[in-house]
Amino acid sequence: MKKNMEDLIIIGGGAAGLAAAVTAKRAAPSMRVTVLEKKDKPGRKLRATGNGRCNITNTALATAPSTIAFFESLGIPAREDSEGRVYPFSESAPRVADVFTEHLKALGVNLWTNAPVRGLLVEKGCFTVDVEKEQLFGKAVILATGGKAGPSYGCSGDGYALAKALGHNVTKTLPVLTGICCAEMPEALKGIRVKGKLSLNCRDQVVFSEQGEIQFTDYGISGICVFNLSRYLKYLGEEKLEPYTIYLDLAPERSFVSMLFSWRQDSVLGGKTCTDVVSGMIKPPLAALLLKQTGINEKRKLSELSESEISMLDEHLHLLSFKPVSTMGFKMAQCTAGGIKANEVDEKTLASRIVPGLYFAGEILDYDGPCGGYNLDHAFNTGRRAAEAAAAAFLQGDHHV
Repeated sequence: MKKNMEDLIIIGGGAAGLAAAVTAKRAAPSMRVTVLEKKDKPGRKLRATGNGRCNITNTALATAPSTIAFFESLGIPAREDSEGRVYPFSESAPRVADVFTEHLKALGVNLWTNAPVRGLLVEKGCFTVDVEKEQLFGKAVILATGGKAGPSYGCSGDGYALAKALGHNVTKTLPVLTGICCAEMPEALKGIRVKGKLSLNCRDQVVFSEQGEIQFTDYGISGICVFNLSRYLKYLGEEKLEPYTIYLDLAPERSFVSMLFSWRQDSVLGGKTCTDVVSGMIKPPLAALLLKQTGINEKRKLSELSESEISMLDEHLHLLSFKPVSTMGFKMAQCTAGGIKANEVDEKTLASRIVPGLYFAGEILDYDGPCGGYNLDHAFNTGRRAAEAAAAAFLQGDHHV
């Protein structure tokens, strides 16, 4: 038996790794479990999730009851909002991370912080983990290093390199759940928030649509529905993002055509400029953009417009267009699209199909969900499933050494 031999080494002390450590020790109390976290404390990204409130799951997920029950077993009751998002009752993400840390200590999990993993090898079923100037040996390993989204929290994609060194393949990784940079954005739009329906078209085909609040920024657009749209924005070879157009419907529930025709005949309203009329319907900077996109001179009076121009005004209230040029990148992204190839991992146990004793959990896997608790739920549940499988192997004496 090699010195410092652990039964299970979990690389990564984020949501998936913390859930895995608690689950493994509960399932097999005699297991020697070590968590290696590169930052100075575990759960750095977890502490910032949900704007500090920690959206742990969503009632639309079949796994939600199990996730809620798991948190209750930690002493963390949950509460649900009107849209199905589930939070800890305290709505404190930092406290959730602290509770996990307290459980690791109580259960006897060995937690190493400031311990970035530099290498991972396997020989004759024994894993060798290089941690700075030290080496740790393990019978099983769970890779829960996260993806590339949020490098300030320690998510730099280093887990992909560790997996590749052991023969795994990684699908293309992209930043998702992030703001979108758009071409020719008027500076006057910065800071404006509107409600509407956002659609993403690619070569005249709708590939995504969602209603919600859109926030205009100095670089483009943001907001939950924008974040969700970013999951469908893929570079298309040399064309990059050119085939895509984002449309904003500012009034998805109604048409203004008949009202505009009526106003055109009114002695007062008909004498107003197009800028004044449209600014009475939507915020002035958006009105200016709308008139620019229609090609209608903002100083023309409403009474001077033709029937087709009136129809065009209403049409652009539903089809205000923006050209995406990029996303805000991994620095601002909440999640990573892509990861360890799905066909190389057992769907039920999260065990590697290539390396016995190796498991994956969390964002390192090729999964990304929309905003609203989907990605945290995936992290907690894959961490627990990987740990349950590793603990079962340990209890059966299947140590891979």
